[in-house]
Amino acid sequence: MKPRVALPDAALFALSATEVWATRSFGGPVSFAFAALGTLALLFRHRFPLIAFAATLPALSLGYIWFSPMGALYEIAAGGPDRHRAQGWPFSPAGPSKSAPSGTPPAGSSARAALVPPGTTAATSSATLARSGERVISRRALLIGGCALLAATVSCVPWPFRAPAPWGLSDTILAVMLSSLLALAPTALGLFAASRRELAERLEELAASRERERELAAEQAVVRERARLAREMHDTVAHHISLIAVQSGALEATARGPQARAAAGAVRELSRDALDELRRMVGLLRLPVTSGQPLDAGPGLAGIPALVAAAGPGTHGELPGTMAPADAARLPSDVQHAAYRIVQEALTNIRKHAPGAETRVLVRHSGDVLVVEVRNGPASAAPGPALPSGGHGLAGLRERAVQLGGEFIASPAATGGFLVRATLPVGPAVEAA
Repeated sequence: MKPRVALPDAALFALSATEVWATRSFGGPVSFAFAALGTLALLFRHRFPLIAFAATLPALSLGYIWFSPMGALYEIAAGGPDRHRAQGWPFSPAGPSKSAPSGTPPAGSSARAALVPPGTTAATSSATLARSGERVISRRALLIGGCALLAATVSCVPWPFRAPAPWGLSDTILAVMLSSLLALAPTALGLFAASRRELAERLEELAASRERERELAAEQAVVRERARLAREMHDTVAHHISLIAVQSGALEATARGPQARAAAGAVRELSRDALDELRRMVGLLRLPVTSGQPLDAGPGLAGIPALVAAAGPGTHGELPGTMAPADAARLPSDVQHAAYRIVQEALTNIRKHAPGAETRVLVRHSGDVLVVEVRNGPASAAPGPALPSGGHGLAGLRERAVQLGGEFIASPAATGGFLVRATLPVGPAVEAA
């Protein structure tokens, strides 16, 4: 039991026991037994409040035992619907509730949902919830009011084992006032505690609802931005690449020399590959954020030999058994895709900035890491006209490696040229992530 609950319970039990000990000489053995029974009933008033209240009534009828019946009556009034449901009260709309895990709706919302029969519409369910809630509140009010009235009556009316009570006008008025105060004070305090707890639950439910609304708004903003990016990519980039593919195809058909036809054919194939990847990216962007569909990581290790072959005769690959389908299948798809993009970007940069340079591509699976290295020598020809560049290529490769828990190096080589090297973990930790 939590200290916040245990300390008041211990204090109440101590006060009641002290009251019984202090009044032990006011009556005979029967009175003392009833008083002790009322004190012992406080021990199980949280779990069985009605039984505990009934066990304190004989002590209340003595006229000088107050703490135990007042404590039991307070527990009945303070027990809101959720608290009574957890205690298995007869008027609770659902069975005993267990503590809900993090992220689930508050207990009040689940209780209201339990009041709605299956297969009802929204309007019908609202009306059903309202009627059921009114019935629960009405039964609870009747129970609390009945217990308070019973406590006041037992306290006011003399009982056979008590000494005869005077029934003069002044004595009757004082007895009624005292009995009413004894019943109303714990009832009012209990109702106040129940209202305070219910207000806290409503505030918690409201905070959770606002948090869900913020998450939904953030998801919708992401969906709108992804849809905008997909439209822009389709309407601009795809349009221009399609024109390049069409023009290169026409050039290939009308070119007179074999070299011109080969160059036009290469441009056409590259533009078709770019269109395929662009369509794949647009499809991924248009997927709902919470669709749950597995995302295609894209090209992997199997596509690296084609990149090396397309780079020209000056590019040599050291691609051992890592490229074998059986070995590559054991590597995570995101690691394979990162390796493919690193090789692709490095070879593209070599074509732009160091045309004709001797290039070596190394991909090796060593232990729990995949090593990807692209090293080129000095350029053998002058670079062509500068192409538009945002300078984000190497930064993007570094981000890919860091997200996978790896390392990335891009720096000039000591013997001239440039070195791009990445070490990507492929151990259990990466696969689980």
